[in-house]
Amino acid sequence: MLTAVFVRTLKPGVTDEQFRAAWAPEDREGAYPARVTVARNTADDRQIITILHLDMTPAEFQERAASLTRPDALDRLAEIVESTDLVGVFEDVFDETAL
Repeated sequence: MLTAVFVRTLKPGVTDEQFRAAWAPEDREGAYPARVTVARNTADDRQIITILHLDMTPAEFQERAASLTRPDALDRLAEIVESTDLVGVFEDVFDETAL
């Protein structure tokens, strides 16, 4: 299991809908291969975190990464994101039953 994390600071005035339109894949007919959480920081409403829980190996992620967002997502996000503060793909070290 992998967890991809992105912490971004949005430009002033950017709405949740604008972020979703820039980030979310266009083709949502099929099952999305990740459980996704998108949340705003309670201390800074311009900071948004996107967490994807992916049931795949690092090699599978490398193969499929481009299909997880819109093909032009980076360009679209550049229009509304002021900075990207964290980008990482993490491999789980404990399974859910270990805690």
